[in-house]
Amino acid sequence: MICKKETIQREQVIARYLARTLDAGAVEEFEGHYLGCDECFEELRVSERLAADLRASLSPNLSWKQNGGVSILQFRHTAELTQSAKELDQLRREVLEQSDSRVIIDLGRVTKIDSAGLGQLMGCYSHLVRNAGVMKIVNANAEVCRLLDMTGISILLPNYNDEQTALRSFDVTDADTKS
Repeated sequence: MICKKETIQREQVIARYLARTLDAGAVEEFEGHYLGCDECFEELRVSERLAADLRASLSPNLSWKQNGGVSILQFRHTAELTQSAKELDQLRREVLEQSDSRVIIDLGRVTKIDSAGLGQLMGCYSHLVRNAGVMKIVNANAEVCRLLDMTGISILLPNYNDEQTALRSFDVTDADTKS
């Protein structure tokens, strides 16, 4: 059990869990324990929030917030999701390091996207789907929407005109899957 370990060992396990470097057996044991242990669950949430804050300070153009159990990633300033843009790697890192399974990416400040950007969006989408998650986009401009439509990606990643509509769509999707 995790909480029986020394503080440093416990923190190392939590860090490895958040970094997704634990083997499958250790992940199963960890998740089985931390969901039932209030102390470990709280320690994990604090560590997760600290890691998110640290990532946010290292990626000043990308902000992260929670709304109703959904992670929302937004660009603070104008951004490009192109092969040479640093925001592309920041976006990928944020999504892959999140433990949340429901993610909205706000593309409202994205002015340009190329094949590398499309590839990263699909990589993020695939990661979430493999982990029983869902990803949606919001506020994509006309040029980005046209590119998403042309490539067929818009079928997998619907674009919503505003955050509230995207958030409500999770409830509809969740209700559909429970039927």
